[in-house]
Amino acid sequence: MSYPFKALLTVVFFLGTSTVYADPEDEVDSDVAVELVSTGKIISLDQLLALHQNLTKGHMLDLELEQNDEDFTYLVEMLHIDGHVSEYEFDAVTGELLQESFGE
Repeated sequence: MSYPFKALLTVVFFLGTSTVYADPEDEVDSDVAVELVSTGKIISLDQLLALHQNLTKGHMLDLELEQNDEDFTYLVEMLHIDGHVSEYEFDAVTGELLQESFGE
């Protein structure tokens, strides 16, 4: 099975590190995400990775697309080469980094 957008794939690993609790009602359905990317309303994961090369230097643990009112955000959890976990929040329209937090 082929997926047209990598942004639709969510891989979750439980490492015993910090956990982010998101409201499941805020998560965007994959069919809606395809429509948003294909109509240009949000950027794709490939575009986000091109803007933020640091996201390619580790392992993506979790990726979510969320909607809060009219705003769309990508939430990305990364395991870095040195073993620490970082969480990033990006504006899904512009790719701008909104928030960054570091774990262990």
